[in-house]
Amino acid sequence: MNSRAFFPVIVNLVLVAASPAFSAGTVPGAPTIGEGVAGNASAFVAFTAPASVGSSAITGYTATCVSGSVTKTGTSTTSPITVSSLTNASTYSCTVKAANSAGSSLASSSVSITPSTYTPSVKGVLPGDSRISVMYNFIGGKVLSSVSGIGTAAYVATCLSSDGGVRGTSTSSAEYSSGNSSGNKANYTNPLVVSGLTNGKSYTCYVTETYTSNGSTVTLRSASSGSTIPNAGPANASGVLSSTKNTTSITSYPSYASYCNFTNQTATGMGAVPSISYYTTAGTLTTGTSNSVLTCSGTTSRTITGNALPDHRSSEFFTNGLSGYTSSPYFSGNPNSIGAKTVSKTVPYNLTATVSTAYTMGANGYDTAACYSWTPANDTKKQYYQSVNGASVLRCTVVAYPSYFNNSVKVEPGTAETYVGTSNTWRVVGKNLYQDVGLDPSNAHNQPTMSGSGPSSSTKMYGYYHYHGVPEGYVARIGKGNSTMTLIGFAVDGFPIYARYGYTTRTSSTSGVSIMKSNYRLRTTAEITSAGYTDRPSVALAPLGTFEQDWVFDASAGGTLDACNGRFGVTPESPNTAVYHYFVTDTYPFIPRCMFGTSPASWANDASLN
Repeated sequence: MNSRAFFPVIVNLVLVAASPAFSAGTVPGAPTIGEGVAGNASAFVAFTAPASVGSSAITGYTATCVSGSVTKTGTSTTSPITVSSLTNASTYSCTVKAANSAGSSLASSSVSITPSTYTPSVKGVLPGDSRISVMYNFIGGKVLSSVSGIGTAAYVATCLSSDGGVRGTSTSSAEYSSGNSSGNKANYTNPLVVSGLTNGKSYTCYVTETYTSNGSTVTLRSASSGSTIPNAGPANASGVLSSTKNTTSITSYPSYASYCNFTNQTATGMGAVPSISYYTTAGTLTTGTSNSVLTCSGTTSRTITGNALPDHRSSEFFTNGLSGYTSSPYFSGNPNSIGAKTVSKTVPYNLTATVSTAYTMGANGYDTAACYSWTPANDTKKQYYQSVNGASVLRCTVVAYPSYFNNSVKVEPGTAETYVGTSNTWRVVGKNLYQDVGLDPSNAHNQPTMSGSGPSSSTKMYGYYHYHGVPEGYVARIGKGNSTMTLIGFAVDGFPIYARYGYTTRTSSTSGVSIMKSNYRLRTTAEITSAGYTDRPSVALAPLGTFEQDWVFDASAGGTLDACNGRFGVTPESPNTAVYHYFVTDTYPFIPRCMFGTSPASWANDASLN
């Protein structure tokens, strides 16, 4: 049998090297979890970016919050991440993942968050020179006291920039004072000022609330506000008109005589007056603008006439009243809209006004003795006398209506809110932590003095707009900024009133300016009892500082002003001669509650004329 040998023939042999396995890249490392803060049906989950971004840049982060079978997520490119549509009072376990083009990282460790109804709510923001005033709803001790285990809350506003501006908080602002050293607290309740910001940059702001519940510290956070831009010039209803300091107003009105033929709404160098919504005295809803004119009768008197409407952003904060303030969970506030009135108020001319002969100016330019001291016997007392050279002379006058500012808006240091004890009626301060009275970003609200008629009358509550603190919107419209003193009005005794800033050296107009602080401090509970008050509610319900009776003048408290928030010194309108003048401050009493002038106008304590 013949056999054949077979030899393989290899044709076009190609040797191919083995290829490595395909790689899709690597995911980032897990983020580091940060603080978890609860909101109203929401959570704010903070984190730190991972050390390893993986094979490509991180494109975003996802927070996942789980409660039982319910899972909610939120995404962001920055910390914190907002997770919405949560259930209040349910506890969620929240984690964060980072993602890049290769996929998502492992989850971070978890943080526990319990959303709550008792959360502050930002209602509006108003810009000024490197500052923003933040208006918010809060639930004061008056309401919190009825919620088991919840103590009095503390509030902090935070403003963040989306385009490179400096971050700021109300507690890091120059206006803030904890009250721990002198007993005088400032910038601790609505509205909160956040200063030190970058002019011309965009900001949003939120408010955090911290309280103790059953021995544990709880922090809640509002949602962020809309965007606004701090500025160094005048501001109108739309925001910034100028990003540079307004010097025109400073040079146009160099003396007090400049305010003898002064039309506020068309004043040189000041911002445009926005159109606002308001009710006429006949009860008709309309729109219009503020008008206010100052005139003088020689050097005898000064008269302001106007329509009582604010010349800055205002009505937007009271649209249909402050909806939500009078319902759960707040049960407080001021639900009223703005109403017009005819204003005509005359005060002594400041250069001929005189300070009481009982006034003793010390080395720092002010009298270090008190004008009044709250006791049950003095609660309604208006005039205080002192013996001088054997004669009884008027030392000071406590006033209910110390001024109508140069925009014809009324100024009121006190409020109508009270707490009735077993023996005394406790007077609630406008800026407090006990009851939210609905102050807007300019420390103002509207009286419930008028209402419409018919079925819709509850939606037509309106009254006179009035200030309880620094008129931030008016100061912003004047636009002089933070580097000089800003004249805002004349008191009932004729002397000028300035907002917040005074010359650092009271005798030098070139010394720069500093924030003026009063010399009032909080009384201790023992001092309150010693003064004759034995029926004060607990500090858990009404923290110290809630009531007028909680405060006492103390020249050693570290402030710069006398008992009526005034001092002698030079001013931009009197740069070479020291004159007596008052301040509206961030510290109690905020608005001067007394006058050292010898001849305050008769309308200062007449409610029927105001």
